[in-house]
Amino acid sequence: MTQAPHRGPENHPRRRQDRRSHRDLAVPTEVVDLDLSADRLSWTRGLRPGHSLFVLLRWRRTPIGTVRLPPSGPVSPSELWSAMSRGTRRRLVEAVLDEILPRSLDQPRPPSGRPSCTVAICTRDRADDLRRCLDSVCAARPADSEVLVVDNAPSDDTTARVVAGYPVSYLCEPQPGLNWARARAIRHAKTEVVLFTDDDVVVDPGWIDAMRAPFSDAQVGAVTGLALPLELETEAQRMFEDYGGFSRGFRRLEFAAPETPPAASGRVGAGASMAFRRSLAEELGLFEVELDCGTATRSGGDTYAFYRLLRRGLRIVYTPDAIVWHRHRREMKQLRSALGGYSTGVYAFLLRCLQDHRDLSALDVGWRWFYGHHLAHLWRALRGGDGALPMSLVLAEIGGCLAAPYAHVVSRRRERSIRHRRQPARPRRPDEEGPEWREEGNA
Repeated sequence: MTQAPHRGPENHPRRRQDRRSHRDLAVPTEVVDLDLSADRLSWTRGLRPGHSLFVLLRWRRTPIGTVRLPPSGPVSPSELWSAMSRGTRRRLVEAVLDEILPRSLDQPRPPSGRPSCTVAICTRDRADDLRRCLDSVCAARPADSEVLVVDNAPSDDTTARVVAGYPVSYLCEPQPGLNWARARAIRHAKTEVVLFTDDDVVVDPGWIDAMRAPFSDAQVGAVTGLALPLELETEAQRMFEDYGGFSRGFRRLEFAAPETPPAASGRVGAGASMAFRRSLAEELGLFEVELDCGTATRSGGDTYAFYRLLRRGLRIVYTPDAIVWHRHRREMKQLRSALGGYSTGVYAFLLRCLQDHRDLSALDVGWRWFYGHHLAHLWRALRGGDGALPMSLVLAEIGGCLAAPYAHVVSRRRERSIRHRRQPARPRRPDEEGPEWREEGNA
């Protein structure tokens, strides 16, 4: 079971001004990882004829940007430079100069300590995806880290049999819902930090260390990383990535209130690559809420967790050095369903901000998103032309938005029912916002 971060007014990926035509989206695309610092660039070897290219550019393994190249055979350095955006060129020059020029003697050194961590993979009935994810996680796993697979309401024992072939721990969470699986991982882990990724993800070799490094700062409550496409084989995958994908860019960012209003917490990153300080997540019950995949709201659990941390006055760091490769939905039907679920989740999240926290800024965020995104895309689809989303995708998003109030009510009722049954219950602290936990019989 995977859950990508839902889109919303403040977490929608960059809006591309140069959207490709539907003709371009029909061209098969190959994803290439290219380190420009290599002595010999043999990256064109094995590329399939007729495929365009989506290229991640790095310098000394540090990501600096992506470029798209047409299916025109080998690419010269000048053509590659011309295809780079202005920002990618600037980051490349900065990376090269940073390597050549001597560092200032009084520049502070980064802390050397690394917090202990657990990598949690929440899954449901997707054995092939899980094998690929576990292969990458186990290959990237440092000696001082643990790996935990949480099997969420499985239909059979297939996942348990897959996990038995890996040096990882296995838990079964019978309560359906991605947030309940995340909460189970938090309660089980004993390490300082818990990293979350999805079963349809392949992690980069340095992902674990890059994700936990910012936690050397005690004011950092969460970290997110860069999510790029694992493949762009189908039109649905290419359309999703062209629409925005999950990337938040190639600059390290820090988010904190009031510069980042908590209701805009979706902008901080993707649920496929996020990490939390375990003590905070457990203390605040960040995932002990009925949100996200497997519930009526369909998404929103990660964004609400970020929201709670920002309201608490903590910082969230986005680091592009932590890379995961996400397998986007392959079929248009799956993409329509995903976009509808993201819309339902974002407005259910905003309704929770209003109801539980009396956060009136959620009204402004929701209206600006509906007017500036949904209605704008609807107008472009009605006018037609290159760059407009298919009407079916636009209506799927709007339909998901309209379904949010009902989903929110159903979610809250089910959440209260679950909390009455769960033992032991965690009482709410006097200074804690949000719904109260009650033991059964004490309603």
